[in-house]
Amino acid sequence: MNFSSQETHYARVKKILSLFNQLTKTHISFIDTTLHLVTGNGLFYDPKKVTDFFYKKGSSLFFPLIINDKLNGMFICNKNTLPVNAAFLYQEALETITSKIFKAYYQKVAILSPLTKDQLEEEEKLLDIVNSHFSGKTELENDEFNKPTDSDSNEETNNVDMALSYIEQNIDQKLTLVNVAKNSYLSPAYLSRLFKEYFKINFSNYIRTRKIALAQKQLILTDESIDKISKKVGFSRANYFNKVFKETANLTPLQFRKRYNGVKKVYTIPRELDWNDNISVYAVSHHYFQKMNVMLKEQTINGFPYVSSINGLSSLNNTNGWIYLIDGIQPLTLPSETYVKDKSVIQWVYINL
Repeated sequence: MNFSSQETHYARVKKILSLFNQLTKTHISFIDTTLHLVTGNGLFYDPKKVTDFFYKKGSSLFFPLIINDKLNGMFICNKNTLPVNAAFLYQEALETITSKIFKAYYQKVAILSPLTKDQLEEEEKLLDIVNSHFSGKTELENDEFNKPTDSDSNEETNNVDMALSYIEQNIDQKLTLVNVAKNSYLSPAYLSRLFKEYFKINFSNYIRTRKIALAQKQLILTDESIDKISKKVGFSRANYFNKVFKETANLTPLQFRKRYNGVKKVYTIPRELDWNDNISVYAVSHHYFQKMNVMLKEQTINGFPYVSSINGLSSLNNTNGWIYLIDGIQPLTLPSETYVKDKSVIQWVYINL
């Protein structure tokens, strides 16, 4: 469905419906590619009811919602309630509202020109939205967070998951392409190709970045020596650890420890298969905290979401606050404007301001 949880995604869709109604005095609905229907009255899961609803909408216009170049669903508007020649204005209003609601999560949001029900069937642009009720196929793919249906793709994603799981459990050990491949029951060449294909990351660079992130956490949460930390994260020589750390974080381990002195909490979010080029750090983080049942509170400042609290630790004071690192470096951009393309790890750090 979507990277954010279904509940929060549908809540945002319902907010779009409400804002659109306030602006145009017109009621609209939304149907997604998994046969879920959102109206002003709530969310409906029953595929039969959704299909019946669709068939009753012969006089409606359907505005396709495209998120990160993939069809996400369609907004449905009764054509008879539209003022003459207002379809373009409605499309523009929908795109403005939808982009505002989703901009913190996705890089690309668009509303396409409206289609009638007949056009959807004739032009084969409906993404199996009513399953076997329509015979046409579509060139648009499922949303990027759906699992592939091709058996080879499924096997590949399972293999990547297995490798990631082994890495996660052994990140403090010495990890090479050969031993990770062996313990994931894959060939080294095949595993290397999977990392480049799925993550656009070189395997060794991924391991190195993950280890440095682990070392950063140890540096700011413990008083252990740099030499001891280097060994704990799987580096046999401290001078090589220092070199890799500086290349990754643009700071020496000692400089990093001094800069982030007084940190109280660190959350580490390792790369997952669901990460996509056009997904923001904020969207990934929001999803992670929901999955881990960690309470995240946010406020909107100048139209952008601001993390006000994570698990009870608040940013709403003058002494402490949350910042984020991505691949060991603190960006200058907001998390809602930073995307996770070819990145390995995100860290949220509670620091003294």
